[in-house]
Amino acid sequence: SSSSPASTSFIEKLDNLLLSSPPTFIKPTDPTVTRGDPYNNMPPLLGEIAVQQQKQKERKEQSIRNIGVAPPQLFEVGELMGERRQWSRLVQAERAREEASEIRRALNIYTTNLNFNKNKYVYSGSQEEKKMMIREDRLPSATEVIRSDLDARDLYRNEVQTKLEDARAEYLYQKGVGFEDVGELVGLLRETKVALGSWFGFIPDEHIKLALEAVKRGRAEPFDKMIIS
Repeated sequence: SSSSPASTSFIEKLDNLLLSSPPTFIKPTDPTVTRGDPYNNMPPLLGEIAVQQQKQKERKEQSIRNIGVAPPQLFEVGELMGERRQWSRLVQAERAREEASEIRRALNIYTTNLNFNKNKYVYSGSQEEKKMMIREDRLPSATEVIRSDLDARDLYRNEVQTKLEDARAEYLYQKGVGFEDVGELVGLLRETKVALGSWFGFIPDEHIKLALEAVKRGRAEPFDKMIIS
């Protein structure tokens, strides 16, 4: 019964979780969302030219030759200008989502401040798989592994927010009809917990230890100590 003390207490907890504006758990002294500008904060065109020159240098170092009668510089700069506009729009949209969700902002603060070792990574597959990938020249680079790691974190972050929004909508509906059937609501809350657990599953145990020690001392742990290798 929704009128029993236990039910009333549970409803109050769900109100606080899904409907109330939660008190911020991000302090002004905490790190902020940090997004590196691939164009080094340079003005339009100059930034694109700098990136194009860097790519050209990388191709030269990797002995990659372009096939064609005309050099690709001007065409590539034009493509980069379009990519930069798209990147700026994506950043603005994500900032708006962060302002609307304290949880999303908190997860992004952690992810965007991670320091990855760009020179090496630990391969978790079997030795036989690794040897086969090396022979077939399919072993991913450290950059590709980092990108895949970040993409997976973002996917789980998105799932957490989507499930929370779905749970909020279902909770409002059930509250209006007297909680006739809470099966879907319970399922959504469980799925939210699973998604959040998957996101936290990327955090190494040593980082959790550092964070708990920092909480005990009452200050944030510098992110430069949290290097993923």
